[in-house]
Amino acid sequence: MGTLLHVPSDRDRNRALDIFDRVTDKARIGSHALTLAVTGIGGTAIALFPFVQDDEGMAANGSDLYAFCDLLAIALSGAHPSGLVLRTMGQPQTVRGWRFTDGDPLPLTRAEAFDAYTIHPDADGPLIPLPGTEYADAPVIHI
Repeated sequence: MGTLLHVPSDRDRNRALDIFDRVTDKARIGSHALTLAVTGIGGTAIALFPFVQDDEGMAANGSDLYAFCDLLAIALSGAHPSGLVLRTMGQPQTVRGWRFTDGDPLPLTRAEAFDAYTIHPDADGPLIPLPGTEYADAPVIHI
């Protein structure tokens, strides 16, 4: 059947582009992946956006960008529980996250990001953190 999600407004779509610019600017130079999860009726929709930042700008797949920003607009509508994660590859890998409250991406603290990745609601106990992963406070990206 699929996941039923709210149709975002033009305002939500414009905000999605602005938030996307803000989060990728915060990523700085390096190899990164954004993961967005939006829970709707019947399941969770997930969009992944891998990209590389260097002195010249961003390198990424354009079709991934459109799919990611479409789902980001839905998250910004405030109609569904949503979360965003920025993973920066390297030694160590760094994980930062945001939760959406009424369509506003609010930064997670280091501890909240750690809990989000090491506690699974269906597991009997905590999950083991990935080796070489550091959890960090997310920067403010909301408007």
